[in-house]
Amino acid sequence: MRKGVVSRHFFARVLLPLMAVFAMLALPGSSDCGELSPRILAPDFHGKLWFNSPPLSLAQLRGKVVLVDFWEYTCINCIRTFPYLRRWEELYAPAGLIIIGVHTPEFAFAKNSANVANAVKRFGFSFPVVLDNDEEIWNAFHNAAWPADFLIDKDGRIAYMHIGEGDYGETELAIRKLLKEAKPGLDFSTAQFALPADANADMDASVCRRATPETYLGFARGANLANPGGEDETQEVHYVAPPMVPVDNFALDGDWKAGDEFVRHVRSSAQPMDAVELHYQAKAVYLVAGSDDGSPKILYVTQDGKPLPPDSRGVDVHASTNGHSYISLGGKRMYYVVNNPEFGEHTLALSTSSPGVSLYSFTFGNNCENKFAHK
Repeated sequence: MRKGVVSRHFFARVLLPLMAVFAMLALPGSSDCGELSPRILAPDFHGKLWFNSPPLSLAQLRGKVVLVDFWEYTCINCIRTFPYLRRWEELYAPAGLIIIGVHTPEFAFAKNSANVANAVKRFGFSFPVVLDNDEEIWNAFHNAAWPADFLIDKDGRIAYMHIGEGDYGETELAIRKLLKEAKPGLDFSTAQFALPADANADMDASVCRRATPETYLGFARGANLANPGGEDETQEVHYVAPPMVPVDNFALDGDWKAGDEFVRHVRSSAQPMDAVELHYQAKAVYLVAGSDDGSPKILYVTQDGKPLPPDSRGVDVHASTNGHSYISLGGKRMYYVVNNPEFGEHTLALSTSSPGVSLYSFTFGNNCENKFAHK
């Protein structure tokens, strides 16, 4: 993980799987990355839907170096790694590197192949991507989190792994090492292969700042709900938000139906009175959400009781002629809501008058986010 940036889902699915993978792979030292000794034969890909390529097998890829990247299209931690995946494909594919993206979904809607196809296009991926809806590949690699990278050598053995964000220079050096094993005559000393400077390399936690942890809104993982009595799992409920929502907590106000993964607005009203309120500390806020039928639905956004000012709006936030800030929700994906000039503590309210609006989770960015395209 990049120092100071919380890796998405690192704790949600990590403890027991990591114990298993460390035992199986004999990974020395680091808890999230490193070379493997001895190298272990990589599992193969079987019977999956592929994008940008016909189905591939490891037998077809012998002699190549393969980077297996586990990602999910709503995952901000994955999205922040995409500039490095593009760099590595551009620089090292001519030398024999093959990147294979394994899309293992977190939410039920992310199993939809059309949604994944749209994401592959939106993010501009040209490398092969395989759909892993049943987590068969995830489990075969004993993976533990999004994002995760496994490097496979020319003989089909796992030689390096990295879980979470960061350590991009270390991963790139591992790519070069394996490529030179496959082709000893390769020369990476020219200027185009210079490792990019890491602006956050020397930043500590006091500079990066602790952001609010990922916040799930459905009842299965919505542990930090401020409403007394929690969420009702059986029926639509009229919720009343408390006067004060504690920091790192959220509250529901109005008519909502809680599902295991989401909260859904269930009524039509003349005014956007029903809201999800979030008391957060961060620089940036990202929201996984969408319209249930795919038609545009308006989600109004206020911060500290006011419309978002231009310098705090994420790329998905627009301003109406009467001064309101809003998101036009369409397909279910991650939306860029807040991008404040500075890290701070704020109250965010998302309100709607439309039924069929589902909100899944919030994630956050601190002062140590690397630069990435907001798509």
